[in-house]
Amino acid sequence: MRQHEEQDRPPGSLLALATALRMQAARTVLFQSAVAQSVGLNATDFNCLSLLDLEGPMTAGQLAERAGLSRGGAITTVIDHLEKAGFVRRSPDPADRRRVIIETVPDMFTERVDTVFAEYRNALGKLLGELTPEQQETLLDVTTRSNEIIHTETLRLQSRG
Repeated sequence: MRQHEEQDRPPGSLLALATALRMQAARTVLFQSAVAQSVGLNATDFNCLSLLDLEGPMTAGQLAERAGLSRGGAITTVIDHLEKAGFVRRSPDPADRRRVIIETVPDMFTERVDTVFAEYRNALGKLLGELTPEQQETLLDVTTRSNEIIHTETLRLQSRG
């Protein structure tokens, strides 16, 4: 959508909101890539690291599935990169010693990744702090539900092969 077209629409229109959400998605992808590069990772490795940080320890197969990667060489390469960089470790699965659990190394994540997000978190916290509690609740609801839509659509597209 061209910027001048955006200015021709009423600011409260659904199309303007959809356009703003598309812009946010594009800028988020670019921001995540910049963060990944700043900590010495590629975007795929960083996405997998983020999934581990957000969802907790999991097997390589579970991580591959969540990231949309093949269970063979692709996920092994990602885990090898993350382990070599010190971000994750492999541990035996206590429920099944034949499996390995991949987990973040919290100190390394805090030291190298959280510090990169500090200014972003501060600016976003300031912005969100300007909202009323009701506005915050509405934004949380819309964000949570749109995340589910994105996840569902991602799975749908990945299943097409």
